[in-house]
Amino acid sequence: MRAGFGLVVKFGQGQPASQIDLLPQLGVSWVRDAVNWSEMEPRAGDYQPFPPTFQARLKRYREFGIGVIFMLGYANAKAYPATPTSPRAPIAPDALGRYGAHVTRLLQRAGVPFVIQVWNEPHNYQILKMVGGVWNGKPPSPWVDHYIEMVRAVSTEVHAVSPSTTVITSEDVLVNHYWFAQHPRLPKGFKGIGLHAYTNDSSPGPEVAAPYADSDWARPFQLVDKDRAFEAAIGRLKRHTRRYTGIEPEVWITEWGFKLGSRHAGEEVTEDRVAAFLPRAYVLAEAAGVQALCWFSMHDAVDGPYGLIDRTGRKRPAFKAYAAMNRLIGGHTLSRRLSEEGHRTRGLQAYLLTQGPRKLIMAWQADNRAQSLTLDDDWAVSGVFGVDGEPVEPASSGKRRQVTVGAAPLYIELGEGGQPTWPPRTGE
Repeated sequence: MRAGFGLVVKFGQGQPASQIDLLPQLGVSWVRDAVNWSEMEPRAGDYQPFPPTFQARLKRYREFGIGVIFMLGYANAKAYPATPTSPRAPIAPDALGRYGAHVTRLLQRAGVPFVIQVWNEPHNYQILKMVGGVWNGKPPSPWVDHYIEMVRAVSTEVHAVSPSTTVITSEDVLVNHYWFAQHPRLPKGFKGIGLHAYTNDSSPGPEVAAPYADSDWARPFQLVDKDRAFEAAIGRLKRHTRRYTGIEPEVWITEWGFKLGSRHAGEEVTEDRVAAFLPRAYVLAEAAGVQALCWFSMHDAVDGPYGLIDRTGRKRPAFKAYAAMNRLIGGHTLSRRLSEEGHRTRGLQAYLLTQGPRKLIMAWQADNRAQSLTLDDDWAVSGVFGVDGEPVEPASSGKRRQVTVGAAPLYIELGEGGQPTWPPRTGE
């Protein structure tokens, strides 16, 4: 599990540098971090070393064994000012590609694992506005063509330096990845999808993806099954990409989080609810074959109350949930789904995780409603832990032992010889 633990850090946007020392507590394997293009290339071809503060972070990442997802952006009008004859010069694909090669060399020297991400939400940030088209990529959308040229140029230049480096896209609108995958100019060998997996107020939790099966804006594609299961959304995207590229794609979720005070399924998203959603999202991502999930974000910084840590330095319940997840299942492998396949977005969810002979069941309610769960006699339960990692004492009802499962997952450790049968049997 820990190999897929990622986090969006905000050290370049006001997060205190000292908080980098908290990363090992969370078991983070990947961070998304960056330096703005204009700072790294203030004049055309005048490539700079990473700033000392970023170099210091890279040193710590290397010491911690953490990889970097480096975002290439944003428009560089300082080195490539727009002109009447070249209005798109600040976002020129060939210039971005050369800059990507420079970054690749620097990251190689830094000795950290790394992935190169091309831009950030191009339909949101500069490219659509400068080039034209519609937000959902439906043709004619010249911004999609321009963005694919950026991906092509970056891939060519980066792979000339480091053929094995993964280059990924970036979008939070799921259908745009469909348009990217079938674009005739997508570079040969493309395999890296950088997805922002945010849900919306119609979703009770991370199990339910934002689109509907018949969303008008997604046509001619169907992005999800009728139940809108996240796992199926990832599966459909992978199949579509394979169809057009012939390659098994890697899906990197470079942003996924929940804003405090927003509403999901009619309920306010509280600090406790975010703490409940976080480990659910990581298990769902692992079950869907996602390469890594970068939670948005470590610190509130400039984006509002998304952070594991608020602006005063207080660790929110989600921070404790992340640390508990690392401690309890970071070394485990996701073995299989135990609960019914037909109930992926509602009711009781349960997954089996293993680490050698150790077995653990992680269970929660997808609709966030509390329900009693009888601990199966065959499980030989040796311990139950809450989302914060604290022990939970089961209640007794006759010969049965029961726990209450709600939005927040429970970690149920099975004793020696425990059998992970499902649905639970009580022996009565």
